[in-house]
Amino acid sequence: MNNITIVTYHYVREISGSNYPNIKGLEFSGFKRQLDYLEKNFNIIKPLDLINNSFSLPENSCLLTFDDGLKNHIEYVLPELNKRKIKGCFFPPGAPVEENRVLDVHLIHFILEKTKNKKNLVSSLNSLLLKNGYLKKDLKVYWDKYAHANRFDPAEIIYFKRMLQKVLPFKLRNSLTEKIFLNVCDSSVKDFAKELYMNKNDIKDLLADGMYVGSHTYNHYWLNTLTLEEQRKELDISLEFLKNIGVETDKWIMCYPYGAYNSDTISLLKEKNCSFALTIKPGIANLKGDHFELPRKDTNDFPQ
Repeated sequence: MNNITIVTYHYVREISGSNYPNIKGLEFSGFKRQLDYLEKNFNIIKPLDLINNSFSLPENSCLLTFDDGLKNHIEYVLPELNKRKIKGCFFPPGAPVEENRVLDVHLIHFILEKTKNKKNLVSSLNSLLLKNGYLKKDLKVYWDKYAHANRFDPAEIIYFKRMLQKVLPFKLRNSLTEKIFLNVCDSSVKDFAKELYMNKNDIKDLLADGMYVGSHTYNHYWLNTLTLEEQRKELDISLEFLKNIGVETDKWIMCYPYGAYNSDTISLLKEKNCSFALTIKPGIANLKGDHFELPRKDTNDFPQ
């Protein structure tokens, strides 16, 4: 069979009753029910089956993928997968592990979790931008361009995310995101990083239990905003980070941060002997097509 359903997971944890009851994620109880459903309706393959036997997969093949190197994947996901004898793919970016740094995307998630009135976040961000030399007319242009709701978020949240994840210069958006996080969440960023992400020993535990660990880059940048050489450096340090932990990097799987890539990215992956690359485009992957643009289904697309 050439088709495979690849399922994407991010936050999987006990959510209600936790310190972050409004985080957008999958309740652990829902994850277990979803695994029941997937085991009943699909053949959940091992990641190495994809790498080594991609053209002889069973009917209704399914692969489970877990992005971002989150600690809840160690606390909740790994024991449940082990109990069911399921193998999954895990994609930790290097910077949170090596530098104890929280990615902007996750700071934003938890800012949103702690903020009831999302319009206040837009006001706070715009106020900071005005103090940093931006003009009201600039902010109107940004709002008109980026404040467009999607199937997951309203316009205010999309604007807040896009400005702080991609649009603003890196150093400025990082500084503003940390400032807003401290104001809203009242927590040290370094302490929060230890709470949120896996460490090297956690990744070694994944490997010891037969899980697959692949590249999610080092800094979790939007790769399509980088030059060819910047992308090369990002991939090189990611692979070096993984190799130093004991990950096999001969034939490997790439998971694009934010699903962002371009023709330069694909050329580099081919050069570096990458086997497959995963996007966030919705759909069923067809292995007869391009191995570097495989779509995935979101956990929300299945019963929970």
